[in-house]
Amino acid sequence: MIVPFGSQYLHGLVTAVYDRLPLGAPAQGLKALRSLSTASPDHLLTSSQIDLSRWVADRYAAPWGQCIKLVAPFVDQVDRRPSRYRPTAQGMDNPSLPEGVGEVETQVLSRLRRRPKGITEASLVQGDKSRVMRALQILIRKGLVVRCDDAVVPRAAQAKKSPSPGAEQAVFPRLTVDDVPPPLEAVTWPDTVGRALSQDTYGSFLVQGARSTRLWCLVQAARAARHRGRRVLVVTGDVENAARLAEALAAAGERPLLLHSGLSARERAAVWQSAQDSAATLLVGTRMAVFAPIDRLGLVWVEGEDDASLKEEQSPRYHAREVARRRALCDQALLVLASGHPSLESWSAVQQGAMTACVYRDPAGAPRVQVIDLREYSRETPAGTLLSPPLYDGIQDALRQKALAILYLNRKGFASVLHCGDCGAMPQCDACSVALTFFRQSNHVRCHYCGRTKPVPDHCARCQSLKLEPVGSGTERIEEAVRRKFPLARVGRVDGETIRRPADARSFSRLLAADELDIVIGTQMLFRFGLQARAAFVGVPDADAGLHVPDFRSAERMYHGLVDAVELARPAHAGGVVMIQTRLTDHHAIMAVATGDHSVFLEQEQVFRQMLQYPPLTSLMRLDVTGTLEAAVAQAAGRWAALLRAEVMSLERRKAAAGSGLPLPERSTGLGGETSHIVILGPSPAPHAKARGRYCWQILVKSLSLEAGREIVVRTREVLDRESRRGGLRFDIDVDPVAMT
Repeated sequence: MIVPFGSQYLHGLVTAVYDRLPLGAPAQGLKALRSLSTASPDHLLTSSQIDLSRWVADRYAAPWGQCIKLVAPFVDQVDRRPSRYRPTAQGMDNPSLPEGVGEVETQVLSRLRRRPKGITEASLVQGDKSRVMRALQILIRKGLVVRCDDAVVPRAAQAKKSPSPGAEQAVFPRLTVDDVPPPLEAVTWPDTVGRALSQDTYGSFLVQGARSTRLWCLVQAARAARHRGRRVLVVTGDVENAARLAEALAAAGERPLLLHSGLSARERAAVWQSAQDSAATLLVGTRMAVFAPIDRLGLVWVEGEDDASLKEEQSPRYHAREVARRRALCDQALLVLASGHPSLESWSAVQQGAMTACVYRDPAGAPRVQVIDLREYSRETPAGTLLSPPLYDGIQDALRQKALAILYLNRKGFASVLHCGDCGAMPQCDACSVALTFFRQSNHVRCHYCGRTKPVPDHCARCQSLKLEPVGSGTERIEEAVRRKFPLARVGRVDGETIRRPADARSFSRLLAADELDIVIGTQMLFRFGLQARAAFVGVPDADAGLHVPDFRSAERMYHGLVDAVELARPAHAGGVVMIQTRLTDHHAIMAVATGDHSVFLEQEQVFRQMLQYPPLTSLMRLDVTGTLEAAVAQAAGRWAALLRAEVMSLERRKAAAGSGLPLPERSTGLGGETSHIVILGPSPAPHAKARGRYCWQILVKSLSLEAGREIVVRTREVLDRESRRGGLRFDIDVDPVAMT
């Protein structure tokens, strides 16, 4: 339906019908619907879809209207051209205007008479929207002007069939059945998953193992669910992985549908329709697929459950893993979270008895791991990079064997920053408060937040010194040093600069398949190319690169990246060697990778999280206040923090007055003498205080109960929204944030 909303018209959705006004609804100011579309089975939402959208809205403190869009069929997401206004026959022919038509109305009608085919709303309202829109409404009531909404045509109207997994060209290497033989360590999995599915009730498993092992387990679980007449939903973090999973399932005899943002709107609508019509028993997709209208769910599989891509960074900021858990619970289905390095949240659930862990590791498949202490060598070698002599020797050995060598560094560019040798200043982005990354090959500096580029400055903007020197190493700098040291080697680089388009990925895949590369250097994009267990040597020049950032999850991300890098090497019995360079040899993440013992990292990291009261031991919300005026943003952030602390103190007083049992655990809220089970930290400038021209301040809210913390956050934001309607400020809530920067 189309409804009036202020001075414009919007598409709406009917969720309930009343024969009298609901309690609390205003009797005055109600407006009539402009139009109501014919009800169609394709347009209807089931009660379970509506309930899921309500749950997402409540769980993530998001507007319900935004959450309904997540479950709405793609057939409703239409191509709508801008509204146009044109004069009627009466408005064109009648020279004398009726009473009540003022100067503004006369001017608008005069413009429309010169353009009888109509003028778009955007063109008409330039300058003074409120006055022009009031004038248009008067002219419409007088019968002099009519609003024309151009034909609204569903994008999927011409779609006849759903795309098959193999319909598009592969961007990254695909997996086939031959790649996933039954692993010995997982021989008990078919019986385990079969017993769980036979109970026809909610259950959850955490599967940890190599990629091929997890894929074999997925195929077995999907077959077991289908044999019981239940449907299967597979969710993963990125488009490439979704395509590979669908291809592997198809090669195993399944017939999966594929749903992700890389498909056209018409193809997405066709897949959505097929899922709604029960035409498919297996759907594979990215995080959007978690809302697909699949009934009779028997298995919900989240592949790479620790992947940050499963978290939506725009409102509503849901996490697909938690939505998948909710769907499995409501449908009494089996939930499986799978990863080569599960998140701390999932391991915590296992320890609490909420999930069952199935760890399928093959110790014989691990390479030999050697840790190199960079403190024993000079800070940088004469080549100017973090490549120590042992690392050079490792590459040389691989070249002698005519085998592949890989260098993993999750930092692109030539250098992290340009640094003034006299005053210490660094060139920064004009729109973001971040240092610009230096790219030597293209001779420019770039902001990784907004993408702005500049020519490399020839002097320091602060002191005019000419001593601007690159500091830190990126993949581009490592490549330059490797080419200089090994001039005859065939070297390839994989990062966001070299792999910009699908064609670039296909070209690189062909080089790998033809064994035309000796040394590959890259960021975490390496892990997408199916290089697992192929390299004779894997080197990590700077394992600490991502550790020193203001994020409590930095050690966990570093550990996951190192685990993925180790998996690129051959087993030790086949000569596989991994060298990890670090200045923190006693760090628990480094020690866990070196020993191959996941518990070393898990136990120590949980101790740190316990000490600092961070997830998964508490619930966390990040509150962002953004705007174009720094003083206004700081003031609004301070106001929000004050409201939050007042709510916390009020809550404590009410509980004390009610005499509610034992005293609550005391934790500082950051204000002298104030204690509560809800912790308020801040406000303070965000780690990057300015991004894309907007200043940002942050507040962190920790609470033992997510519901209690979320309630006061939502209530105080409503106060701020009323106070700051004209201030250009934005108040965002991120429940369970994945990234703190």
